[in-house]
Amino acid sequence: MKLRLIFLISILLMISQNTLAAGVPTNVTLSATKTTITVTWSGDSDADNYFVYWGTESSNLDNRANVSDQLREYIITGLESGTTYYVAVSSVDNSVESDRSPVESIKTLEDTGIPSTPTDFFVTGENGIREHAVDLKWNQNTESDLDHYNIYYVTASGIDDNVVEANDSDSDSFTVSGLISSVRYKVSITAVDSSGNESDKSDELIVDTLVDSIPPNQPAGISGLLSGSHSVTITISDGNSQMADFAGNIIYYGIAAGELDNHLDIGNSFSYVIDDLPIGATGYFAASSYDFSGNEGATTDEISVTVEDTQRFLNKPDDFDGGCFIGASDGNFHIPYQLLFLLASTLILVLKRIRVSVIVQTIFLVCALCVFSSDVSIANETPEMPGNNIIGLSVGYYIPAESDFEDYYGDDTFPVYGFYERFFSEHFSVDIESGYMKEKGNLLTESGEKTSIGTEITFVPVSSSINCNMKIFPYVVGYIGAGPDYWYCKEKTDEGVEHPEIEEWVGGYHGKVGVRLYNTDENFKGTGALLESRYSSIDRFGDNKTDIGGWTFKFGFFYHF
Repeated sequence: MKLRLIFLISILLMISQNTLAAGVPTNVTLSATKTTITVTWSGDSDADNYFVYWGTESSNLDNRANVSDQLREYIITGLESGTTYYVAVSSVDNSVESDRSPVESIKTLEDTGIPSTPTDFFVTGENGIREHAVDLKWNQNTESDLDHYNIYYVTASGIDDNVVEANDSDSDSFTVSGLISSVRYKVSITAVDSSGNESDKSDELIVDTLVDSIPPNQPAGISGLLSGSHSVTITISDGNSQMADFAGNIIYYGIAAGELDNHLDIGNSFSYVIDDLPIGATGYFAASSYDFSGNEGATTDEISVTVEDTQRFLNKPDDFDGGCFIGASDGNFHIPYQLLFLLASTLILVLKRIRVSVIVQTIFLVCALCVFSSDVSIANETPEMPGNNIIGLSVGYYIPAESDFEDYYGDDTFPVYGFYERFFSEHFSVDIESGYMKEKGNLLTESGEKTSIGTEITFVPVSSSINCNMKIFPYVVGYIGAGPDYWYCKEKTDEGVEHPEIEEWVGGYHGKVGVRLYNTDENFKGTGALLESRYSSIDRFGDNKTDIGGWTFKFGFFYHF
């Protein structure tokens, strides 16, 4: 009887425990990154909390985390990339844990990103090179998963190829030992992350162990440019940037080819200015490098530099003069009221040259004056003609008429312009426009060689046009025009004594063709874009040998009102 009672009590306890235990979690889902796995599941509403189990073997889930019932999600962190993990979840109710869910597996993503190449890799000073060792330094990498650095070193002959690990990811220095004395080594460094990804190698560092009898490399080259009226700057191209024991350069020079009897030790500089040279003198130069141990490398090929007179773009020789209407010798830039008279008068001169009658000339002059003084009204307003006035801005690409402009100032000049245009009929208008462009360059010698003497040129083109406008398509108007120009120009150089500043106003004329594209949106009525090309001849009507005009191709925006 007692045995039956004990058996019944045991059964009741088992039934009670099963009743208290929460259900097994379902719908366990896994998602992974390189170092994390996110686990989500569906749980029992009676569960107090959950346990998440994981490991790298399905039969040994030796890691466990306790998760609140409200979350039903857990992120496992600190995992290895490219590794398969196994996961299961159980629920807990009244301290009774359920069975685990079926085991799920997922592989973390592969880490394929390589670390950055270490920078500023060099020897820790002159004393960092010894007979059998070298002390190295570099900037630490910033990757969070960095594991170590690899230092590669190989003899110049390529016989002894080795790699050593600097195992501390926080390292920024290391001593490579076991080297052979009096041998040249090429040394480089890489960074390695925890996934085994390795960066590219740094530039090779050239190290000559003591006792050093190996000379540095020959400089990559040598050049010479006039840097003043009577001075030459000699520049050495570096051929020893990775030579750990590089100490300096030597310039050899003379006044006859093959007879470089003089020399200058310029230390670790790569340029040197030689002054007080007479015009017409020719110097011959070569260079070599030396190291801390006094070993000197081979000299470069010999070059020669002749001290010549220099010239600028304008007045080469005196072939450029300003016009007679506006003076700019005081250095101030003004657009006087006489400019309107200039525009009309120049137009009459042009008309005279093409033998137009006095009556026609008078009509044009009256029209021009009316444009600047009257309030014209065009009754028949259209989308292409919403008013009598246009203002706009544009940027251009300038191709000079004188090709040697590019020898001084290059071939990319982008002037900017602003303009105002006034209509006195649907098809005819007059505009006035002003622009600005500035370029820096270098003086040339008389033989056309470039110098290091700086020069700067400024153009402020001012022009007026009589235009014929014609509607091509709806919202598209083409136009052609011609008229006088008056350009302000200034050229100054670093050699102010030899080449005083030139500042002039120069007259000329232009022709142009373009198209205006009107905005079809009523909210932006009258706005649009324009495309234009023009050719200007700015040589004071042919008296100057130097023409500062040329082709200009423009793109801009306007407002017609």
